[in-house]
Amino acid sequence: MPRLPRSTAPVALLTLVALSTGACSGGQEQEQEQDRFAAQRARLEQQARVLGIPEGFPGPHDTGVPLGAVLQPSGSLTITEDGRVVENLDIEGCVSVQADDVVLRNVRIRCGHQQRAVVIEGSDRDLLIEDSEIDGLGSTEVAVGWSGYTLRGVEVHDVIDGPRLGSDVTVEDSWVHDMVRVGDSHSDALQSNGGTGIVVRGNTLVPTDTSDGDVLNAAVQLGAENDSGELSDVLIEGNYLDGGNYSVNVRDDDGISGVVLRDNVFGSGARYGPVLAPEERVQVADTNTGKRSEARVRVVEP
Repeated sequence: MPRLPRSTAPVALLTLVALSTGACSGGQEQEQEQDRFAAQRARLEQQARVLGIPEGFPGPHDTGVPLGAVLQPSGSLTITEDGRVVENLDIEGCVSVQADDVVLRNVRIRCGHQQRAVVIEGSDRDLLIEDSEIDGLGSTEVAVGWSGYTLRGVEVHDVIDGPRLGSDVTVEDSWVHDMVRVGDSHSDALQSNGGTGIVVRGNTLVPTDTSDGDVLNAAVQLGAENDSGELSDVLIEGNYLDGGNYSVNVRDDDGISGVVLRDNVFGSGARYGPVLAPEERVQVADTNTGKRSEARVRVVEP
C-alpha cells in the first residue's frame, strides 16, 4: 500500500505540542508554522484530483521535495565516498554515483541533454533516492540507470524514459509522469530490458504528456533484450497505472519468467488497453482492476 502523506506526521506532532503548551506563545508559533503550508497542500491535493489520481496513490501532494525544505544551490555531483548522505540540494546538473550505500534525500535534480540524470557506475551500489525530484528538462534520455538502487517518494518527469529497471531495483511510493517524445522514441514511465529482483510497488505511473495528450508507449515496459537475455523475479503490485499504448506492455521474449502483476488499479487512458502480456510468462492476478470498475482488467496476448 502507498505510504501515508508526509504531512500526517507533522500534523500529529504539532497537535500534541499545542495541547501540551496550551495558550503559550510557543504553541501558537508551532501552529502558525504548520498553517504556512496548508493552502499549498490543498492546492496540490486538488491538482492530484484534476489529474485523476485515485485517492491513496502518490502524486503532487506527497512526492518530491517536501514542503518547507530549504535547498542550497549546487552544480553537478560526482559521489565517490561510500555511505555519503546528500541532502537539501537544488542541483542544476546531473549526478554520478561511484560509491556504495549513498543516500540522496530532499534533492531536486534538473539535468538536461544527457543520457541519464542519475548515473550509477557499476552495480549493486545500494543507492537510495527519497523525497526528491528528477526533472529531465525535456531532453535527458533516462532518469536513473541501471541497477542496485531504490526510489522512494520521488517525482520524475520531463525525461524521454523514466527510471530503467536493471537488477536489484525497487521503485515505491513515487510519481512518474509526463514523459516526452523526441523523434520516434517509445517513451515509458518505467522500462526494463532485463534483470532480476525488481519491485515496483505503490506508485503512480502515467507516461502521458499532459501538455499535448500524447499517451506515449507504456507505464511499464518489460522485455529481455539485453546481453543476459533474462528478466525474472519481477513484482508489480499496488500501483496506479494509466496511459501508453498499453499501460503494461510485456514482450514475448524467451528469457522472461517470474513476472507478477497484482493489486494494481488501471485508468482508462491507454490507447489500446490495460495489459499486453504473454500468459505463459506473466502472472496477471484477478486483483488487477479498472479505476471505475472492480472487474478484472482485460489481458491481450502479444
